[in-house]
Amino acid sequence: MEMNYVKELEIAKSVSREMGKIQLKNFRKDLKVIRKSPKDFVTSVDLECQKLSSELLKKEFEYEILTEEKKTQDEITSDLFWIIDPVDGTHNYISGLPNFGVSIALATKKEFLLGVIYLPYFDEMYHAVKSQGAFMNDQKLQVSKNNDLEKSMITFDNQFYLNKKSFDVYKKIVDSCFTTRILGSAVYDFCLIASGKVDARVWNNTKVFDFAAGLTIVNEAGGKLTDFSGNQINLDTHDILASNSFVHQELLTVING
Repeated sequence: MEMNYVKELEIAKSVSREMGKIQLKNFRKDLKVIRKSPKDFVTSVDLECQKLSSELLKKEFEYEILTEEKKTQDEITSDLFWIIDPVDGTHNYISGLPNFGVSIALATKKEFLLGVIYLPYFDEMYHAVKSQGAFMNDQKLQVSKNNDLEKSMITFDNQFYLNKKSFDVYKKIVDSCFTTRILGSAVYDFCLIASGKVDARVWNNTKVFDFAAGLTIVNEAGGKLTDFSGNQINLDTHDILASNSFVHQELLTVING
């Protein structure tokens, strides 16, 4: 029997909005930026949103929380757990670019059950529960019906420095599709696929925080996600192709060609 997760969805949306308020209040203002590594920054806003989301979710549920700054999945003991990225597209956010968002997912170690993505700048709330469809501000979402790779717009990972092969993959895609975009936010790109604006997105070296919510939203909008070998996504997958499903197989052939 499929669960509805009505309360979980309601609370996840409400927590996303609260985080979004913090992000908008501080957007294009002086931010405290912490350098995690030479090409990875985090801001005081990320940390404030993370703290707030943990507090609000723990008030309502006993599920553990997996965050980029906190737990590894090996430490998770509850059957159900949240996967949160308080600000996806942090580097866009720091630069004053509007494509950033909040990501909250509910999962078990075997499956992804619920996804909420909130894009504060656009006030767009995307959500999906497994087997119940995908929605943006309560309007049903549907991926594009384009089945011609030569007419496709594909978005791409911006972290070329993490994977030397990603430039080769990018060149193959540039040569085979209509055009590409690198927009700097995983959750933003998931929303573009789910709403039929772009046809696919490629991640060469990703983490579960980037895709946990978007996976359910794209699947429920009629899309498809696999790793580069065509296998189902799990918590440890690093290479991902998300698409409208129609250009999926051809894109996998191009990536592996």
